[in-house]
Amino acid sequence: MNTRQPIQPSDQPAVLSLAFSASRKRFVAGLADGFRCFRTDNCLTTYHPTLPVDGGIAVAAALDDRYVAFVGGGRAPAGKPSVVVFWDAVLGKETTRFDLHESVLGVRLNGRWMVVVLKERTVLFEYQELQPQSLPKPPPDAASTDEADLDEILRGPNKVKALYPTSTNYHALATLRGELLVLPAQTTGQVQLIPLSGGSKRVLRAHNSSLRCLTVSDDGTLLATASEQGTLIRVYNLSNLDQIAEFRRGSDHAIIFSLALSPGNRWLACTSDKGTLHIFDLRPPDPAAAIANTQAAKEKSARDRHSLPHHLKSTSYASHRLSAGGLALERDSLSGGGGLSAHSSAPTSRGAGGEGGGGGTPTAYQGGSVQEYYGLRPPPASASPPTTGAGGGVSALASAFKASGFAPRVLRDVRSIASIPFHMGDETLHWQGGAAYSWTTAPRGGRKRVKNAVLGLPDDASGRPPKGILGFAPREAGGTDDEGARIYVLGGGSDARWEVFEILPAEGGGWGLMNRGFRRFLTRQFVE
Repeated sequence: MNTRQPIQPSDQPAVLSLAFSASRKRFVAGLADGFRCFRTDNCLTTYHPTLPVDGGIAVAAALDDRYVAFVGGGRAPAGKPSVVVFWDAVLGKETTRFDLHESVLGVRLNGRWMVVVLKERTVLFEYQELQPQSLPKPPPDAASTDEADLDEILRGPNKVKALYPTSTNYHALATLRGELLVLPAQTTGQVQLIPLSGGSKRVLRAHNSSLRCLTVSDDGTLLATASEQGTLIRVYNLSNLDQIAEFRRGSDHAIIFSLALSPGNRWLACTSDKGTLHIFDLRPPDPAAAIANTQAAKEKSARDRHSLPHHLKSTSYASHRLSAGGLALERDSLSGGGGLSAHSSAPTSRGAGGEGGGGGTPTAYQGGSVQEYYGLRPPPASASPPTTGAGGGVSALASAFKASGFAPRVLRDVRSIASIPFHMGDETLHWQGGAAYSWTTAPRGGRKRVKNAVLGLPDDASGRPPKGILGFAPREAGGTDDEGARIYVLGGGSDARWEVFEILPAEGGGWGLMNRGFRRFLTRQFVE
C-alpha cells in the first residue's frame, strides 16, 4: 500500500459511492461534496446540482436523468444518515424525504418503486403523484399566463408499501428488477424472491455461509450469488429455482465486489479484491466445435513448420518456452490501449492494475542461448519440449485425471474463460481525509501517539473505497451476446476511474478480454 503523501494534493473530491441506473445508461457518484450523474458510454457529466446543504453523500441511486435518491455521509455529511432525500433533477429541488430513524445502508430505484435497505429490514416505497404546489398568482395587469404553467406536477415515493425482514445485511444486498425484489432471507445463506405485483414469496438456499453479492438478469430469469467465502459463484433459474451453473473464481478467500449478467444471459462478470475481472460463459462450448478448432490449429501449425528450413522444422525447447511465455504475456500484460487476454494451461502471476490496468510481468523467453532463440543453431536433445496432445502426453494425462472421479473438486470445477486485471488504486486507510494518528496525554503526563479510527461507509464498515462496480453495456438494436459484449468497471475513492473492457472472439477459438482504456471521470471530459 502506498503510504506516501502527495506533494500537491488533488482538488478532486473523494467518491464515496457508485451505482448504475436501472437501464445502465447512467451512473451516479456520491461525493464528499455532493453527487454527480454521468453517461455510462463516455462518462460525460449529465447533472451536477448545487445542494441546499453542503456536505458528503454516502449513498446515491439514480433513475436515469430525472430522479435521484441520496443519503448524507462521509467526514462532513450533507444530512443525517437516517434520512433519504428524493430529488427531482428537472425541477432542481427536493420533492420528499423520509427519516427511517436508523442508518440507511442502500437505496434502489426503478420507475415504480424505491427500496431502502436497512441493517435488518428493507422498506418498499411506492411512487405517487404528490399534491401540486401552486405558484403565486400573477397580478391582474400582467400578461396572460398559461394555466398549466401555474402548477408543478411532482411525483415521488410517498407511500410505504411493505416492510421485509432480512438477516443482518451489512453490505446492503438488494436487487430490483421490474416487479421482482431479491433480498437476503432471515436465514444465513438464503435468498428471498418477492413479486411486488402480487404472488407468493419464494425462498432459495444459495450458500451455506453469509451472502456477499447477488444480481438478477435484465429479464428476471437468472440469479447469480456469491458468499463471503468468495470462491464459488452459483447461477439459478428463477422459474423453477434450479441451480444451472456453478463457477469457481479461485481457491483462496476473496471479497466479491460485484456481479453482473449480460443482456442476453450469455456472460457472467465478477470482480473481487484480488484486482481481477473474471468472465464466465453460461453456454458451454460445443465439444464438436472445440475439436474442430483444435484440429484446424494443428493443421495450420504443421503447414507453417513445413515451409521453414530443415533445421527450424523441429520445435526447440527455447521456442517452446517462448510460445508459453508469449501467451502469458498476451494474457496478463496490458496497457491503456488494451491487450487481449485469454486463458491458457500455464499459470501466471496477476496483480492490481496500474495506469492502464496492468497486471503481472511474465517473461517471454527464459532459457536457451541467443543462437537457439533465432534458430541459428539446433538445440541439444535434452532441451526438447514436453510431449503434449492426445497421444498420452502431460496435458492428456492431466485432462483424464481431471475428468475422473478421483480428482478433487477444486480441479473439476468450471473456471472463467477469460480474466484481466482492473484498477484497484493505492488509497491509504484514511483516504476520506483526516490524520492517521493523533497525540494525547498519557496517564503519567507524557505525550502518546494513538491511531485514529478509519471512517467507514454505510455498506462497508471497514471503510474500503468502492471498487469494481460492474455494468454491461445495454444491448444495441440487433446485437447479441454471441458477438461479444462491452463491460464498464467503476472505481471510487481518491482515484476514481471508469474502465471499459470488451469480450471478443480469440484467434483459434475461444474468447478473450481486451482493455479499451480508462478515464478519470471527475476530471473534464470531451466528446469523442
